[in-house]
Amino acid sequence: MNKSITKAILAITFLLIGTFSTVSAQVVLPTTSGVNLFCEGSDLTLPPHPDDADWIVKYSATSTTEPRIGVTLVSGKIPAADLKTGYYYLSSKSTMDGSCESELQEIPVYVLKPLVVTFTPANFCLESPLAQIGNVSSIDVNTQAFAYQWYTVDGTVETAISGENQVSYTPALPITAGPKKYRLKAGYVINGNKYCPQDATETITVTPKPVKPTITPGIINGTAPAVTF
Repeated sequence: MNKSITKAILAITFLLIGTFSTVSAQVVLPTTSGVNLFCEGSDLTLPPHPDDADWIVKYSATSTTEPRIGVTLVSGKIPAADLKTGYYYLSSKSTMDGSCESELQEIPVYVLKPLVVTFTPANFCLESPLAQIGNVSSIDVNTQAFAYQWYTVDGTVETAISGENQVSYTPALPITAGPKKYRLKAGYVINGNKYCPQDATETITVTPKPVKPTITPGIINGTAPAVTF
C-alpha cells in the first residue's frame, strides 16, 4: 500500500478515536443520575469515618476509573472555595501500617451558580395598580428553569402572596395607599424541586385618590354674570 495513503488512514483513525473519546467522556449535569447539587458557596462535608481510617478524596472533571487529582480535606470538608462541578472519588484507608485502600466510590457533584434576581418597582395610583416587572438570570447554561414566588414584607416578616408565582406581579384591588414593600424570590427548578433561592426586595408608593374638588358657583372665571332687564 502507498505510504502516503497509509499515513492518511492512520491520521483519520487517530482523529476518530480522539473525537469518540471526547464525546463519550461523561461530564456532570444537573440531571446526572445520583448527582449531588450544591449552591455556590457551600462546603461538601463528609461524615466521620466509622473506623480507625482516613478518607481519601480525588477529583476528575469527567468520569474515570483512574482519578489523579488529590483533594485536601479541611476539618472533614471540601471547602466551598475548592468545590467544583465534576466527579469526586472517595476511598478509605486504615491508619495502620500496611493497610490497603478501599475501592473508589464515585460521587457526581454539580455546583449551581447564583441567580441574579431583580424587579423594577412601579409606583401607581390607588385605582390603577401597575405590574412590578421581575427579571431572573443565570450564567449556568445547563439549567434555565426557574420557580418564582412574590411576598409582601412587613418589617422582618414576609408573607407569600397566594397564587403569585410568575416572574412579574400586579397588585390586586382593593389596596390601601402608602408605601408597600414587595419581594420576589426565585430558585432553580431541577427534577421538580427548587434549589438555591435568591431574592429582590423593593418599596413602592401607592398614591391615594385626590379629594373631590369643591368649586362654588359664580367664582369660576368666564362664567356668564346674572343681569337685570
